[in-house]
Amino acid sequence: MRYFIIGFKNSGKTTLGRKLAEGLGLDFLDLDEFIEAREGKGIPEIYTRLGEEGFRRLEWKALKEAVKNDNMILSTGGGAPCNCDNMSLMEQYGDVIYLKVSDETLVNRLRIAAEDRPIVLGKTEEELRQYIAELRHKCEHHFLRARFVVDGENLNMVDFLQELENAQKGKSFSPPSSESPVDRGSNPASA
Repeated sequence: MRYFIIGFKNSGKTTLGRKLAEGLGLDFLDLDEFIEAREGKGIPEIYTRLGEEGFRRLEWKALKEAVKNDNMILSTGGGAPCNCDNMSLMEQYGDVIYLKVSDETLVNRLRIAAEDRPIVLGKTEEELRQYIAELRHKCEHHFLRARFVVDGENLNMVDFLQELENAQKGKSFSPPSSESPVDRGSNPASA
């Protein structure tokens, strides 16, 4: 059993991953931390040294290695699902969970984390909004392929853990209501 958590930068993927791993009794792996440990450097330094294309190749290789582990929750970097056909790789090896949060939440979190995110350092609030809009345009269609799309701002962890356990047992999902923080996503294979 493998779950891959995807979403935008600072959406809470690592936090959710650790909670799910604890709740389901699975191992947890953060792909960025995995890369940092292998390279002996932080992601910003690796990204600056290799550039976008080089970093995405490195990330793809790390993901190909990581998917071989069973019984785990893996959180990806924000851009991983949008590059190198990583979504197909994750879908082949497990279930993908998209942690969806609002633009407003992303702006607030990115402002706070800017010093650790060179790509947003020094951006005004309006520039952050534009940056997020561009990311949504580039990546969200990949994210929406996820088997589970969850509301990262109103997620009931107990209910979501039950949904995951039911899915593993082959039980059908309860149809999401307008108040439900869990949606099956738009992946036709999960219908």
